[in-house]
Amino acid sequence: MNGAGILPGAILIAALTAILWGCGSAGKDAPAFDIASGRHPAGWVDADGGGHRSGFNADPSQCRQCHGSDILVPGGGGGISGVGCSSTGFNALTCHADGHLPRIAPHPLPFRDPALHGPAAKRDLTFCRGCHAVPFSGAPGGNPRFNAKIGSLLNGCEDCHNTGTAHPSSPAPDSVPWRGPVSHGDASNLAAACALCHGANLDGRGGVGPACSTCHSAASPLSAPNCASCHGAPPSGAVFPNISGSHRAHNALNLVTGACSTCHDRAGIGSAEHFNQTVNVAFSAPFNAGSGAASYDPASASCTNVSCHGGLTTPPWRGGTIDVDRQCNLCHRSRLQEPPEQFNSYFSGRHDFHVFIFGTVPMISPTCTQCHDTGKLAPGHFGGLGTAAFEQAPAATIRDAVNYAGGSCTPDNAPGNFSIGCHPAPPLTRVWATP
Repeated sequence: MNGAGILPGAILIAALTAILWGCGSAGKDAPAFDIASGRHPAGWVDADGGGHRSGFNADPSQCRQCHGSDILVPGGGGGISGVGCSSTGFNALTCHADGHLPRIAPHPLPFRDPALHGPAAKRDLTFCRGCHAVPFSGAPGGNPRFNAKIGSLLNGCEDCHNTGTAHPSSPAPDSVPWRGPVSHGDASNLAAACALCHGANLDGRGGVGPACSTCHSAASPLSAPNCASCHGAPPSGAVFPNISGSHRAHNALNLVTGACSTCHDRAGIGSAEHFNQTVNVAFSAPFNAGSGAASYDPASASCTNVSCHGGLTTPPWRGGTIDVDRQCNLCHRSRLQEPPEQFNSYFSGRHDFHVFIFGTVPMISPTCTQCHDTGKLAPGHFGGLGTAAFEQAPAATIRDAVNYAGGSCTPDNAPGNFSIGCHPAPPLTRVWATP
């Protein structure tokens, strides 16, 4: 063997040594890099929170020392390591070969906890699409799946979320995604985020998701968010879920206006009950009558034990009415003759006696309005529905012609008044006071 044959081999060995030394020494500052083996530790690619993603986010320049300056260029050579971000043959991984090359993560790592990524996703799902969707195109109706493999998420977001959607998993009995305690009503940027799968106009055209009008029958959720996209506020129609019933009359009452929880407690927007295709009636505790907890009977569409109605059974929700000027006995009853006592039961003085007398004489019915002027009821009569106290002194509603004062009446017996003959002159004194 002569010297001429030795020289090329020595040059090759020196060159390889330089390459390996260069990568080893250059990579000595790379996180979790073993200089002796010239490799990252096992699991470096998939490690969640401590692998190559964290290293890249910390300082992308350190990766270029071994993986080449073209690390972020599709089809890049991968430098002296031969592995770039778009490689297709590294340990059977396709890496970022789908054209989506890495970038600095726009959020902290790790980010898997729903308390961390949930608010960001609901604020704008397109924020997540850029890294987690396949394909990651933002075209309406593009129907991306959020199953891009990232770190320890072997199936991407679908490791935890419903397959084929970016919605949180839901225990809803009808298996419709995102109808549970985490509601789609919390989502923002509907026109861009929801349009990805529900179509450009959220009409389901071109999308794998249904048209929003499937549920939002009253209006588009884009133009009429919250209640008004499914039903009026209050409901004002004749078809579920926008059945009017007696909503309008009740919504006009003090303490009830706009407070759906008065009769639909724990069934508001965002709850599982709100989307179960059933009208869930549950009364807030302050509206329970003295006789027990308020309840609703779907068969008769009537309520019982509601304090506002004196514990009496209400008229049917659909079509039932109460004439406040003439039907006082639909909400008021005698504490002594019709127990149990309610917050609005009458009991003072000679109420029972007068009710009995007036009730037996048809020509002077209805009974209560012989002495009480319903024109004096507003607004105090319905002023404190959620309390057991009267917001208006009952004596303040007595008709002027009765001349009630100091517990006695001096009826005006002028022609045309109802009280002619009730208490002829001279007037009886203290006829109302209890003996």
